[in-house]
Amino acid sequence: MDVRMVLPADALEGETANVMSNKVCKDFGSGRPFVLEVIDAHALPTRSGLDNTVLKINKVASKEGIVVLGTSRGNGTWVEEKERKHVQYGSNPMGVGISGLDFCSSSSFKNLQSETEDKVKFYGCLCWSDKDIPDQDYLDGLLAKPDLPLEIHQSTPLRVLHRRAAGVRIRHVLTLQSYRIDKHWFRLSLSTTAGTYVKEFCHGDCGRTNPNLSTFLGCKTNILELDCEGIATT
Repeated sequence: MDVRMVLPADALEGETANVMSNKVCKDFGSGRPFVLEVIDAHALPTRSGLDNTVLKINKVASKEGIVVLGTSRGNGTWVEEKERKHVQYGSNPMGVGISGLDFCSSSSFKNLQSETEDKVKFYGCLCWSDKDIPDQDYLDGLLAKPDLPLEIHQSTPLRVLHRRAAGVRIRHVLTLQSYRIDKHWFRLSLSTTAGTYVKEFCHGDCGRTNPNLSTFLGCKTNILELDCEGIATT
């Protein structure tokens, strides 16, 4: 809920692309697959209808205006800014963009979630700290405490407990990096194993996620924005 699938601001920087490629992800920030089922359609969809739908959602005039980051050169390298006409969400004021819309079988829906269970996911968070953060070194020192990868134990979050079975799940935070904004606000970049409740890792969920960001900062913390910036494809 309320999580954007976006491309990180620094995704076009060659060095960032090389680092991510050398670590775990070849197509960092390439969006997320989805399946859409239309119930009781009044007419059968056509190939041209799907193509027109993509253009309308992306708000571009032709297929030539759509470039998918990381795949346009065919070798997994990044597309430079000057080559971009539209990358996923760039031209749409609503912030949504899609590519590769096609017909699929019912089994695609069944397999969709299972295919992502072992993936690494990348997130960007806007966080708030109750205590003052005097400088970047102070923040780095607090977040240097956990040894990575960090094993966390998450009870089913209170926000989804009404629709999911109660239980404790073990997940892992693989990377963690912070960027101080001012004395109370900071951004957090992290990668996790699939199925991690990132919001709960940030605010602790009344102690139902352990350890959590509040544990390391020694105060109440909260998360105001959460962006999924990519899913590892390899």
